[in-house]
Amino acid sequence: MALSEQKGFSYIDVMIAIVILMVGILALMAGVSAAVIQSKGQEQQMIARQVATSTLESIMSVKETDPARLGWDAVGNIGSNVVNGIPRGIFVVGFQPVFSNPGPDLIIGTADDTGTPMRSMTRRITIIDECDPERPSYNCPTPGFSKVRIRSVLVTVSYFVGNLERQETVRTVMTDYAVVEE
Repeated sequence: MALSEQKGFSYIDVMIAIVILMVGILALMAGVSAAVIQSKGQEQQMIARQVATSTLESIMSVKETDPARLGWDAVGNIGSNVVNGIPRGIFVVGFQPVFSNPGPDLIIGTADDTGTPMRSMTRRITIIDECDPERPSYNCPTPGFSKVRIRSVLVTVSYFVGNLERQETVRTVMTDYAVVEE
């Protein structure tokens, strides 16, 4: 009696196929994982940019709304903008927690902000007096006696994506010049 030839896959063939399949599945899982992390990072970046632009709008509103109470002199960091011996700047210095509510003064980025701090997010507001060469003030290379009319504003929001710290920054220049129609 002759032995019949058996046809099929050997154990080695099956093991090689399983290894190839596992490599493909692991590569797919790594790609999905990277996409989820990138999506979360983009979400955090969008939130940070919104926080920064909202802060900038709040700073601009200080100058325009209620100038008798706040006005141009209040557009500065705490301890700056000395008027008659009294510092008038109202915005906190250094990286501070970002709170959900602006507080009783209704201005974002001041010491009275309230509510729950946003997780893993801090904000720094930097306001610097700039020199206007046509109207020199104390901070010009050749100091003058004019009032400071130009300030640069930099808002930096720091946040984390996983263990990696990132920052979102917005910058503008503000002036205190009135438009005069002739």
